[in-house]
Amino acid sequence: MNNTIQRIIRSTIQILVIPIIFWGSCKEDIGVVPARNGEKPGVLTNLTYTELPGGARINYDLPKVADLRYVKATYTLENGRQLVSKASLYDNQVSVEGFAQIGEYEVKLTAVSVGEIESDPVTIKIKTGKPTYQSLAESFKTDDHLFSTFGGLNLLYENKAASNLIIRVFKQSNNGWESINETYTKAVQGTIRVRGQEAISTKFGVVVRDQWGNVSDTVQRTIVPLEEYELNKASAYKQIAAVSETNPNGDYTINNNNGAGPNSADISISLFDGKQTSSTSYDTGKQFWGRSAPIPFTFTIDLGAAAQISRVKMWARNDNDGLLYQAAHIKEFEVYGSNAPIANGDWSAWTLIGTYEGIRPSGLAFGVSPTQEDKDYAKAGEDFEVNWELQGGFRYYRIKVNSTWNGIREQPLGNALTVAISELKFFGTYTK
Repeated sequence: MNNTIQRIIRSTIQILVIPIIFWGSCKEDIGVVPARNGEKPGVLTNLTYTELPGGARINYDLPKVADLRYVKATYTLENGRQLVSKASLYDNQVSVEGFAQIGEYEVKLTAVSVGEIESDPVTIKIKTGKPTYQSLAESFKTDDHLFSTFGGLNLLYENKAASNLIIRVFKQSNNGWESINETYTKAVQGTIRVRGQEAISTKFGVVVRDQWGNVSDTVQRTIVPLEEYELNKASAYKQIAAVSETNPNGDYTINNNNGAGPNSADISISLFDGKQTSSTSYDTGKQFWGRSAPIPFTFTIDLGAAAQISRVKMWARNDNDGLLYQAAHIKEFEVYGSNAPIANGDWSAWTLIGTYEGIRPSGLAFGVSPTQEDKDYAKAGEDFEVNWELQGGFRYYRIKVNSTWNGIREQPLGNALTVAISELKFFGTYTK
């Protein structure tokens, strides 16, 4: 009896299911649809705005709707491109940006609820501030932001809005305008250093472009770069000695370029061999500055003749990307000069030239893996400008390492820290 009932039930289900499947297969495919549609929101009210570079921040009061999801601003740039900016229902403001000029523009705003149900639009007329790409380009008309230096020119930029920008530098030659530098950045401030230029009167041009394709007029300046040479040829260095604050006579005394200190069994150093990439093999003569290094510690270089340095260029250990901006990577150091250093390391014979701090383009914290921008920056070597007008030239130069990227500023000799430099270069001119 039970078996008979089961057979009847199965047969009935099959009869009912077949038409349903057939009907479903013939139904028009209308795509993914929301499970439900929310209530149509009321309009945004009490609209006000604040000017921003190339845009504005619009404030409003939200409608009281339980199904509200976000606010949408729709606007059109001067080139006809239509953009949409969205803001969370937890914010009472939305930003619009990308306008090429200061001016008045209309922005349409709608509130959107579940199911993409939009309110009636409301329009506000905004006035934009001067776009960053324009104000930045104009800043290069002044000596404060574009000026000559050894072997080229420096461009100091401010980008308070952290906009995505491309800054291109050109020079005029017999063949017309030649591109010599291109920098992509969203840093709030920085320095672009253009090197390798002759010490002759040259017309340079700068163009700034933003992420929306807006391009500035070309700023043209005639500049005479200062004559600069690479000073650190390996044969020029007579002695390198590294000392700690507590051991001024030198715990690491390193004679010539390839010698080693008391840790000679596990330290190999060649700061001046012209190779900017580290090696993890000790027998290659290219490895750490110092294992178990104290912080702070100092190393002194004898150039063999008095020289006025213009910049110091330093490469971190870079055979392993994971070591960049970590505990072995130098972050802050000081540079001193002397023409008559005292044998016992007394600091009274040394003149402070400057304090320098490395930067990380991404701005990420210590311990976070480097971005591609970080890697490219570090592997190209980091330039540290010397205020050459404050010094008259020294034969001996001393570098005092104050910290690495781990932020620790005091560690005794013999700790677990390794401080690494792949390559070190000095630039400027000999005065004797």
